[in-house]
Amino acid sequence: MATLPSYVKILYDGYVQQKESGVLRTDFETGPPRQARVKSRTMKTRAVKLFIENKDDFLAFETWFAEDLQQGALFFYMPDPVSGSLIEARFVGGIYSAQPMSPTMDLWHLQCEIESWGV
Repeated sequence: MATLPSYVKILYDGYVQQKESGVLRTDFETGPPRQARVKSRTMKTRAVKLFIENKDDFLAFETWFAEDLQQGALFFYMPDPVSGSLIEARFVGGIYSAQPMSPTMDLWHLQCEIESWGV
């Protein structure tokens, strides 16, 4: 399985993570709603901004994404931004947007959503 290249940095700015619900909630006419666990594992989605420091690394990232991840369809290993442990993740929908941050196109910000399967 591919690994997120070391030249790709996850930025704190704009980082948001959302955990899928693992419970089923049932409302009643009276009394509190009931909740029951229905999933032991759920998806966690992270809105992230990635940073790449030079044009050659950006071009290498595009090749890695297209070939190693089959246009973002496959899972890859990456460090969890919070715990630092290695997780299996993938790009939601195989989509990212890239924006150059300098006229020489040496600095790049990529916006994407990354999802992982687990606890």
